[in-house]
Amino acid sequence: MTYVEPGIFLRFEPKAEPLPLFVDVSKSGLEYPKEFRSPVAFTAVHDNVSMHVEDLFADAPRYGATLLRCVFAAFFIDINRHELDLDPAAIDGEWPVPLQPHVRTLKGLGLIKTKSRYGEALQERKLTVAEVEERLANYYRPYHAEMKRIVDELHARFGVLRQISGHCMSAVGAPTHIDAGKPRADFCISDLGGVTSSREFVDLLAETLRGYGYSIAINDPYFGNELIRRYGDPARGIDSIHFEVNKQLYMDVKTFRKTAGFAQIRSDINRLLQVVADDTRKRIRK
Repeated sequence: MTYVEPGIFLRFEPKAEPLPLFVDVSKSGLEYPKEFRSPVAFTAVHDNVSMHVEDLFADAPRYGATLLRCVFAAFFIDINRHELDLDPAAIDGEWPVPLQPHVRTLKGLGLIKTKSRYGEALQERKLTVAEVEERLANYYRPYHAEMKRIVDELHARFGVLRQISGHCMSAVGAPTHIDAGKPRADFCISDLGGVTSSREFVDLLAETLRGYGYSIAINDPYFGNELIRRYGDPARGIDSIHFEVNKQLYMDVKTFRKTAGFAQIRSDINRLLQVVADDTRKRIRK
């Protein structure tokens, strides 16, 4: 069954025996609200979307997972950033409480992005405090409220939970990234350096993918952010993983179109989901 919150999310319920398995695809949204404006070419804006990741994980409900898809674009407001991870220079006015911008945010990659991954200015003007608050109230908070509801419900039912937050990454670090100019692995698995997941779950994902012939990086170049920070709590049996796929494996990065490699990547992600589902089933039966 599919549930729709127009402009915010699509939720797909399990099609098999429900498991404490939650997959979120939160940065593949393609809807740009009418308030969005940018002086740069649409391709520069669109390049930040985790293109086709929603299709790579589309079969997750077949393995007992609950799948949540964000439908609005992350450039409008980035749900993988804390509410206070905002550059004061990006807003017109004074925020009512002290902001907590990360160093990356001061380079343009915060809650409201001011630069593309290649350093181009994205905003026509500064946003007012009221405009940012409206985006938080109408988009950011409703989406995170749904994520929390799913996590809380599954954890209450099963006592454990595994979350995979699906994303894609460029093959080489862009100029605004910490690994600028460096080639990347096929997959990057992150848990904020051991904070949001048990090592057991990290190893299960990494070793399974290595067995399929892929190169794997752990917390490099991505550590994970708000989408797993809010929910991961291994001490309570909640394992949350930030999961990046190298887009070069399945997509033409100039046209954004799927390549012949897409079918293989989707097949291998399905194989991985089956492994995770089987292992999770054993975990809840112990």
